Amino acid sequence: MKINAVFFSVCVLMCLFIPRIQAAESLGDPFAGNELQNKNWKWSKEPKEWDVGKTKPGWLYIKGERNRNLWGDDTTNRLYQEHSGDFDIATHLIMDYKDASTVMGTAAYSSKVKDRKNRPGEWVTLKLWGRGGGDKNAVIQYQKREFDGGEGLVGTHPGFLDPMGEIELYMRMERKGDTFTAWWKRKIRDKWEKVGETEHKFPDPIEVSIYSGIADAGGEMDSYYEYVEDFKNPFSVSAGEKLSVIWGSLKQPK
Repeated sequence: MKINAVFFSVCVLMCLFIPRIQAAESLGDPFAGNELQNKNWKWSKEPKEWDVGKTKPGWLYIKGERNRNLWGDDTTNRLYQEHSGDFDIATHLIMDYKDASTVMGTAAYSSKVKDRKNRPGEWVTLKLWGRGGGDKNAVIQYQKREFDGGEGLVGTHPGFLDPMGEIELYMRMERKGDTFTAWWKRKIRDKWEKVGETEHKFPDPIEVSIYSGIADAGGEMDSYYEYVEDFKNPFSVSAGEKLSVIWGSLKQPK
């Protein structure tokens, strides 16, 4: 009877702590409720206006700030988690902009390495670039710092050219060792379309990020992220004494 009691106590403790361990290790966040669910998030240049669930229920909202870009330098409002090793994440985003050059997307960033111009700081990013000026359309890009002309990168991904306004899409980025691969799709049930694959050595930990910014001195932008989904280690949500559920399955339509 004593052995059974000890065994039962161990099982109870495991059930209590396993969901919390998963949440701490996962890069995911459902952006549910009115706050960031994953406590590992950090801001690089926290925006003046942002919220979870207030502007758009179930979404992270960031009001676009001007003179913020991810090209020659990183001046964006960037939300990130420090992470070591491989990852495979996806996000669902909406960019609503007018009369400006705007950026949103995912990025793997490191301040510990130098870029091809010997500047401290390098990244790999899958970017939705809303082009202002005479273009008035948006393109998908796959870039390193001020470079997208080789190594599997692309400045304008074929097959995507959306008019200025409200643009919705899904993005995915994976790291396997030194290989980074990126995909996109229009709808959640669509197949992932590959954008590119590139190699880069980053010392761990790196900053796995989502970001927002207006690259110009004018213009307007509203940016929304519905979630960050971690395919390797899904984020678990528990409410009261209910069993943990994988939030990603609840986000998808039946």
